[in-house]
Amino acid sequence: MWQLQNTMTNTWACIEGFLEPPLRNLDPSLFQNIILGILAIFIPFAIVFLTDLLGSKNQRSEFEKMVLSEEVLGTKKVFWLAVIGIVVLAFFSGTDISIARKILAIIFSIILVFLFWNPFRRILRFSEGYKPEFEISFLKSLNFSKIFRFGNKLKMDRMIRAWNSFWSEKSTYNEREFTKEFINHVDQAIESKRYGLAVMLAQAYEKNLDKRDRFSIGYEILPKLFEWHQEFWESEQKWLNRENYKEKVLKSFSAKHFPTFKKWISGFLNKSYSKDDFFWNWHYFQQGLFPAVAKALLQDGHGPYQLFTSFKKHIDDAVSKLEKIENEDRKQRWWNYIMGLFGSFCPMFFDTIDSVPSNYDIWHHYFPADWKVTIANSKNRAPRVILHEFLEWAQKRIFKETPENYDKDLSEVANGIFPNAHHSLFPAFVTLLFASEIKYAVQKESNFSLINTGMSWSGEISEEQIQEMFRQQDQSQKRETIDIIFEYFRDWRLLKIFKEDISEQELSEWSTYTEDQRKVIVDRVRKTKFKKVLDELNSKEVLDLCKESERREYQRKIFVELIQLLLERIL
Repeated sequence: MWQLQNTMTNTWACIEGFLEPPLRNLDPSLFQNIILGILAIFIPFAIVFLTDLLGSKNQRSEFEKMVLSEEVLGTKKVFWLAVIGIVVLAFFSGTDISIARKILAIIFSIILVFLFWNPFRRILRFSEGYKPEFEISFLKSLNFSKIFRFGNKLKMDRMIRAWNSFWSEKSTYNEREFTKEFINHVDQAIESKRYGLAVMLAQAYEKNLDKRDRFSIGYEILPKLFEWHQEFWESEQKWLNRENYKEKVLKSFSAKHFPTFKKWISGFLNKSYSKDDFFWNWHYFQQGLFPAVAKALLQDGHGPYQLFTSFKKHIDDAVSKLEKIENEDRKQRWWNYIMGLFGSFCPMFFDTIDSVPSNYDIWHHYFPADWKVTIANSKNRAPRVILHEFLEWAQKRIFKETPENYDKDLSEVANGIFPNAHHSLFPAFVTLLFASEIKYAVQKESNFSLINTGMSWSGEISEEQIQEMFRQQDQSQKRETIDIIFEYFRDWRLLKIFKEDISEQELSEWSTYTEDQRKVIVDRVRKTKFKKVLDELNSKEVLDLCKESERREYQRKIFVELIQLLLERIL
């Protein structure tokens, strides 16, 4: 160690001896002139650059101005470099200072020159067309700091301004890197529990969806959207649990006997849990961004594939998680989470699908087959949710009078959701389902229709064989329709058993009956109801009503056939 130290001392002495003659009369404070000279060049250079840039026909956005100021010109950095350089070099004034200090001043000046060169280099590179790299660099500079958190509040404001401005313009280049940085900012906002910031960032994106790259929307934003919504939902559940806990705690103290202590406890809990109290928009990603993103993807050629692939994966994962939850309250909440996603998606989808360019491909290739209402899917959860949303949506339209008395949107959705239902029996059932009385149902012409699935065959076959194939298909669809009614519409007034439908003895002894005994009673009640409807359809009043119109008589006969088939199913 001593030998090494001695060697370094000798080496430095040699260096000082070598540099002493040329540096003897050097005043390092003169290096301040270098800084002033660089500034004298930089300022006119920057002015010419900005004049040329800002004076062009294309108006610069707020985002671009922020990038120019922060990343390209680096005005703040240039200012502080100049100040630090002049101040520091002022301490190296005079020719009589040591050689070591003069060397140190030279090294410091060289470093400053290299640092001052960066703005010149960036201006030249920006002018050569490398604009995106500066924009990405600027956005990365807005990332939250985990150490110097005091600056994060300022970054929040700049982040919102930057993204509002950036998304308002249609990009002329690939958005993938920008989308990744945007996702990172939303992730940071949620991680730091700045839920309002996350929503404001997402709203800036939503407002400008028509200008966004569909690939990025489908493959990057949509999967993250589900993730964000789930994190919001989990945070909301925690907030609700805290609120319930606060309520229980406060109820445990009497306001009459412990007024002061109760007030103190209330204030303490409010202060402890106040961070999220101001936030209310927990379901924005589900109710706001998701329908908007889905609608945008439906209008794109490849978008529907991205939409349903990602949506189905999230639903499948959610259902798998549901099956593992043991707590009944938690299970119900999670089921409500799943239903909420369908509740936000389905009305928009039903209203939009008829105008979508590739609606045929959507129903036959992209819309999940196991989401459709069929007997084969009766054990799945999704078809029942889809059915619920369809009925909620269709109820407003089924009796709506239109000039053509035909709802194209309703027909489109019904054909897609019920692919195996009968073309006349199922619309008749839906009309009967929503009708308040038989006479009204008979008079109301169905405003939607189902189209029988086409058939194909190879080779030559006779006309009789073709007719037989269509007959078999018709019978199959009738059976499917009846099975669907019994399986999916158990709450229909003609299938559901009410207290007044059975005797007091049967009601009191119901819990003691076997499944077979209960089935006998249920079948008896249903038969009675169906026969009553059948009698009403064949009553003189209804027959006379139908004599006025062939259409009404045709409608009545379909109702009769439907009820008879339902009766046969029981018998």
